[in-house]
Amino acid sequence: MTSIELKERYERLHDKMAGMDDEHAKKVFAGAQMWAFGKVAESSPAIAEIWLSKLEAICWNNYLSDAEAKTIASKLINQDGSTGPRWSKEAFLQTVEKLGGDIEKEPYYNDNALWVTAVMIYSDHAKSIAEDMGHTSPSEIPSEKMALSCYRKAVEKLCDKDRKHFVREYFENELM
Repeated sequence: MTSIELKERYERLHDKMAGMDDEHAKKVFAGAQMWAFGKVAESSPAIAEIWLSKLEAICWNNYLSDAEAKTIASKLINQDGSTGPRWSKEAFLQTVEKLGGDIEKEPYYNDNALWVTAVMIYSDHAKSIAEDMGHTSPSEIPSEKMALSCYRKAVEKLCDKDRKHFVREYFENELM
């Protein structure tokens, strides 16, 4: 059997199990999944880690893995023409913690989704944020003050009841 045929066979079984109310069938499927994950973890821990990061998204409205966040942030084109994130993830999260903010808020967002959304807001709105603060340029605003403004806007976006799952939908092209 080819890998394509195996994948199709797996997909059929998965779809059948997902549509069943039979607890026994769900336990059989879950047991097979646990066995397969154990084999993958033993033979390729890197692949197992990627698999887990994909599954962890079920715990959050807005979730990005570390690798996804870095990929997205690296592709940002800022209003001033520079590329990449305004702040490193570590620097941004330290600033948020220092200012008393939540770097993760279940079930709304994890730290990667927060950072990417905040640097996206800076990338797209730095000039208008500066103007709203009475400045003509983002460079006139202390980094901490700008980070706080972007943090607040990111939290509002990630906790928005109208668009519960924002981050992956917004950045889906960068995740492919």
